[in-house]
Amino acid sequence: MYDYMIEEMADAITKDLRVDNNDALRVLHQFWEDKIAHVWQVDDVLECAMNAGKPITRADALELLQNIFEDLDSELGITWTTLEVELQEYHLNWKRLPVDQYTEVIGVFKVWRQGNPVAHQVGLFPDRIEGNLPKAIALAKSMADEKPGAPILIGCEPRQSDKVEPWLEVIRAEEGAQIEEKEKPCTR
Repeated sequence: MYDYMIEEMADAITKDLRVDNNDALRVLHQFWEDKIAHVWQVDDVLECAMNAGKPITRADALELLQNIFEDLDSELGITWTTLEVELQEYHLNWKRLPVDQYTEVIGVFKVWRQGNPVAHQVGLFPDRIEGNLPKAIALAKSMADEKPGAPILIGCEPRQSDKVEPWLEVIRAEEGAQIEEKEKPCTR
């Protein structure tokens, strides 16, 4: 077990049970002295999602991690590739996501007018990846107001690439801004 994880466990025990941190550390170090464990965390799934440019919630990342664990082949183990493969099939169901949970979507977003190569970035790697979706949608609606009927696209930016596929499309219609998921990717 990694020392930093033992320290995190000791901190959690200390906080919840109000015991001395040094005692908790001592007991945990003794427990783990003849054992090993490789631990995968939700943050690892989130990192893979950011690398792939997939918007995701922490709750969905936890569900993916649990699915990986439940389907684990002990002879193969879990690797970064395991997480990447699991994410290939993942799609954030935007239509089922309540508006009050938009802030829970993790990603750095690009917003641009279809046919225009200029894109606006909402968020920044690695520190500003949470809570960006409402800002991206507000920006897209504002851009749609400027030119009714012209599609405004929102995509989640992959961490290590400039290639952003549109995920959402915002169009200003007579009854207000309409937001739909893009079914076919189009280029900027």
